Amino acid sequence: MSTKLLLLLILALTGLSCKPETTHGPSLATSPAADAKVPFKLAVVPSTSSADARGITIAEKQPNEFYVVLTNVSIEAQPVWATWNSWGYQTISFEFTMADGQKIVVAKRQQGFTMNFPSTFDIPPGEHQVYPIRLDKDWDTGPKLSKLEDATVDLKAIYEVSRTPESEEYKVWTGRVESGSYMFTVRHW
Repeated sequence: MSTKLLLLLILALTGLSCKPETTHGPSLATSPAADAKVPFKLAVVPSTSSADARGITIAEKQPNEFYVVLTNVSIEAQPVWATWNSWGYQTISFEFTMADGQKIVVAKRQQGFTMNFPSTFDIPPGEHQVYPIRLDKDWDTGPKLSKLEDATVDLKAIYEVSRTPESEEYKVWTGRVESGSYMFTVRHW
């Protein structure tokens, strides 16, 4: 593991680099009363960060990696879907808000699964699941995002799990959690 990657993960896990620059106030998709039942918080760690700007990249091949950190804030271990199977494959998505106010949702492209069965990853209380993200050809970024050149956008990560018979059987929490809003520079190559 590279030193830079290790440092980013340590900063993310300790919360030093995970505090979003909130531009629209708190942005949890639940009401304050329902928030007590949401066992997770969500944060984004960008590919690059300096005093001037924080950024991510979009590219068909080899974009820089950034991270989504799902933290268990409950007092019980929380199983989440592994991302290699159809239940977990599309649990992470993003909402980009452009300078003109237009919102663009970016999610993993649909795919067929030749071998598929439910499996989970347990997150102990206070611990994390870190999702490495590369916005490449596997993500549906749409035509507007695929043409961006050093544009500043407002980005939110979304973790969403639908209720299924398997989610009940495996005791996987279902619902939607959003990160705060982050101002990032997006580079495309």
